[in-house]
Amino acid sequence: MYLTAGTYNVILRQVSLLGLNESEVLAELGVDNSLLENTTNKVDANVVGHSIEYIVRQRPDIRIGLTMGFNFPVSVIGVILNVYQNCRTLKDVFDKSPLYAPAVNTICLFSNHTDEHFFYHTMKVADEFSEKYPVATKHIYESQYGIILQLIYALTGKRITPISVSTLYTQNTSPDLLETFVQCPVKFGEPFVMVFEKDFMQTPVINANAELLSIAERLVSQLLEEEQLQITSSIVRRYMLQTIPGINLSLKSTACNLNMSERTLQRKLISENTSYQNILDGVRKELAKKYLEENVSFVEISFLLGFESQSAFNKFFKKHFGQKPTRYRDKS
Repeated sequence: MYLTAGTYNVILRQVSLLGLNESEVLAELGVDNSLLENTTNKVDANVVGHSIEYIVRQRPDIRIGLTMGFNFPVSVIGVILNVYQNCRTLKDVFDKSPLYAPAVNTICLFSNHTDEHFFYHTMKVADEFSEKYPVATKHIYESQYGIILQLIYALTGKRITPISVSTLYTQNTSPDLLETFVQCPVKFGEPFVMVFEKDFMQTPVINANAELLSIAERLVSQLLEEEQLQITSSIVRRYMLQTIPGINLSLKSTACNLNMSERTLQRKLISENTSYQNILDGVRKELAKKYLEENVSFVEISFLLGFESQSAFNKFFKKHFGQKPTRYRDKS
C-alpha cells in the first residue's frame, strides 16, 4: 500500500498550519527528501501511518484530520486531479474516481452509488492499515469529508452541503466539531458515507484548470515568503493565504483551526489595531491586483478569492479600489 509522493507532499505542506516544521517532521521520521522530488514516486503506507501518528502526538488537542481535510489547498486539489479536466459534470468526476484514485492512493478504497433521490460517496481504509495505525486511520477518515467538499468547490466553484454524513467514531462534544465543519446532520458509530441530493451530480465542472491553479500557487507562495512575523495578525494572514480559496473562510473556522476561541482571536487582533475582516479584505485586495496583472479572467478571480459570484467580487473591488475591475485592467 502507498500514497504517491505528490499526495504525501500535500499532507506535509499543511503541517505549518499546525505550527510544525516540515523539515523537522521529515527528519524525525527519517524520510529521504529525494523520495518526494518526483510526484509519482510511491511512499510506503508505513511512512504515511508513522507520519500522521507523529503529527497527532505533537498536536493532541487538534482534530488533525478535520483540520487538514477542510484546509486541503484548492489549488493543489485541482492540479492533483487534473485528470478530471475533461469532465463536464460532477457525475463524470465521481464515475472516474474509483478508477483513478488507486493510481495515487491504495490505502483508501472508494465507491459511489445512487438511488432514486440521493448520491452516496463511501470510503473504507484498508484493514491492514487500520489495524496497524488506528490513530492515523481515524484522521484519514475525518480528512475525507473536507477533501471531498474542497474537491467539489475546486471543480465547480460551489459550496455544496451534504444531506448527511456518517462516521465510525463517537461524538466528542455537542455539537461535535465534525458537525460544525460539515454543517449537516452526522450519524455517529456508522460506516463512512457522505450523502448528497442526486441532482447535485449534474453540477457543471468549470475550474479544472492546471494553468490557472499554477498561477495561484506561485503568487500565494510569494506572499507567504514575505510574511514572517509571529504576531497574531501575521499568523491569521498566513493561514488565509494557505487556505484561500476554500470553503471555510469564516472567523469561526479560522479561530478553530488556530486553536482558540472566536472571542480570543478577535481580542488579539483588536490589540494589534486590526480585525479578521480587515485582514481578509487585505489578502483579497493584494491577490486581486496580482491576478488582474496575470490576465486571469474575472470569473476565475472570483473563485480564487473565495467569492460566491463574479458580481460579489465586482462589488468588493469597486468598494476598495473605487472602480470596476474591467476599468482597472484597461488602465494597467
